[in-house]
Amino acid sequence: KEQNQAVQVVTEVVKTLRASFASKKTLSLSWRLSQLRALQKLCTEGRDQLCAALKKDLHKSIPEGYFTEVNLVEQEIQHAIDCVSEWMCPEKVSTNILNIPGKSYICQDPLGVVLVIGAWNYPVNLSLLPVVGAIAAGNCVVLKVPSEKYSAASSHAIAVLFAKYMDKSCIQAVEGDRHMTQAVLTQRWDKIFFTGGCYVGKMVAEAAAKHLTPVTLELGGKSPCIVDKTANLKVAAMRFSWGAFMNAGQTCIRPDYLLVHSSVATQFIKEVRGAIEKMYTTQPKKSEWFGRLINARAHQRVVEVLQKDKQYIKYGGEFDESDLYVAPTILDFGKDTNAFLGSAAMQDEIFAPVIPVLYYESIDQIIHLITTNEKPLACYLFSNDSHIQQRVLKETSSGCCVINDTMMQMSNAGLPFGGVGHSGMGSYHGKYSFDCFTHKKSVLQRPFYLDAPIRYPPYSNIQVKILEFLQKPKSKSTIRLIQLFLFCVFLLAFVRHKGLVSQFLSFLANLLEKLAQFLQD
Repeated sequence: KEQNQAVQVVTEVVKTLRASFASKKTLSLSWRLSQLRALQKLCTEGRDQLCAALKKDLHKSIPEGYFTEVNLVEQEIQHAIDCVSEWMCPEKVSTNILNIPGKSYICQDPLGVVLVIGAWNYPVNLSLLPVVGAIAAGNCVVLKVPSEKYSAASSHAIAVLFAKYMDKSCIQAVEGDRHMTQAVLTQRWDKIFFTGGCYVGKMVAEAAAKHLTPVTLELGGKSPCIVDKTANLKVAAMRFSWGAFMNAGQTCIRPDYLLVHSSVATQFIKEVRGAIEKMYTTQPKKSEWFGRLINARAHQRVVEVLQKDKQYIKYGGEFDESDLYVAPTILDFGKDTNAFLGSAAMQDEIFAPVIPVLYYESIDQIIHLITTNEKPLACYLFSNDSHIQQRVLKETSSGCCVINDTMMQMSNAGLPFGGVGHSGMGSYHGKYSFDCFTHKKSVLQRPFYLDAPIRYPPYSNIQVKILEFLQKPKSKSTIRLIQLFLFCVFLLAFVRHKGLVSQFLSFLANLLEKLAQFLQD
């Protein structure tokens, strides 16, 4: 019954949005700007409501909720407002010899009616950021907010604010649990953007494949953090701990496990303990800055990991089911690679404030460990050794790589964000969000004059030789010389047609005279 009701709701929403897109309402710059400003107003006026909901769902402090969620959306919106008119313009590209005279360019076409499925761990950020790109690209959008069984307060707040601020004929949010997710996946969309885990990501890809719908999948994985012996340990420990324990470790791009050079491992773990206590005190449970796990199911999963790996707990390990609390925890495996790889903590993405640590001797060992597993969403390296930096960059594959920091790549709209392999496909942020929801339509425009007869059969021997010359692969510099020659030919033909030969020759003579004088001086 719930499933049928959800399907009916989604069907009506899609019908409305299809009609709006067919009316060409979303194509204009004015509509796009109006909706981006409406979303901007939603974030500004709804800030307190959204931050309060994040506090309720995930125990995020008000500053953390604003700066890691709402503010990043505000930044994305402003960037889109500033640049969308430029992004919409046709992109000029070069025209090959066979198509001269003519011009070539790429049009930025909206895809149509698109679906965005948000994620519960950053319900505001991961729901609204893709919507910014979809609006800027001129699409109608359905946002499926995260399940009410996870971030219920945040999801409801987003849906209410959408209904209040956004153009309902083109942009709508739908609420619900797995029944609503299944319902939206029964529809045909022009693009699906999904943020979440690998398991559901495969379901989304399978549903999209039935309609040949393109997808962007922002997934996750086990992102390594390498600490080389040349790193500034104190700074590295603060930056690592900030990324690893923010939002109680429920961040898709967090450092998921730690690889530390054996010569500095003991000191670095000491610095990490100091960083944890500096940020969250010696009693993180009482700190307003430390988060909670999303629900009892997630808490139980993490507790089972701690119980299986309890002999390796170096720091932390406390938990409280009634408060969904798990303390910042370090699992120290020393140099025991087999125990490390066979541990419960290394079997899947942890998504909790728990960090398994392995000591290493050589960078070869680390590169081998990373490359023999699935490609991660992020790779973090703390090192002042340029040789080590280049080896990690060139010899490992990940969605993104950050040297001497963690997670700050998310704040740069100039960098595409997305995974590779099991960590996802496609990317977004800034201009890449616009591109994500845009079809690049190739356009070749030619005049009717100068129609070369040699292109049409029957072909004489001379025609074949000319065509072979034109079609023979040529270097870029050769092509430019030929284009310049053809331009001169067309220019002479034009001035001759207009009866301007004498004036043109006079102008050319004066130009050559001045050029010669300039070279002499």
